[in-house]
Amino acid sequence: MGVKGRVMSLMSLPSIDYGEGTPPGPTLHDLQESHCTKRIAELQAKVERLRNLLQEAEERLRYEQSRWPEIGEFVRCPLTGFFGQVTQVTPRPYGRPWVEVLLYLGKDMPGHTTIDLYANWELMDSPCNDFPND
Repeated sequence: MGVKGRVMSLMSLPSIDYGEGTPPGPTLHDLQESHCTKRIAELQAKVERLRNLLQEAEERLRYEQSRWPEIGEFVRCPLTGFFGQVTQVTPRPYGRPWVEVLLYLGKDMPGHTTIDLYANWELMDSPCNDFPND
């Protein structure tokens, strides 16, 4: 008898015993919820959370860059490097407000004169934070 007459099965099928019930195989849903898919879902959730945090940070940055200084805050002139504590803020109909500052010379030595920075100023942290406490 040649090869034509024989049918060989390379795959054995389990016997079906209806009395005991066979354990079900994986369903399509189980295959879709595999480890790789869960990892991808976790990463997508993390990306979405980080995008939301970035959007909130960008909104806070835009606010800080565009807000007017308050009296008592520190500003500096980027052109001259002069900086000091705000004593007056004069609004203008167009553009940034004009700012007057009390010059700051060093720790415990505020200046004794005020200068107008006009519209050329930027907010800065208090220079008192730059010096260590003695």
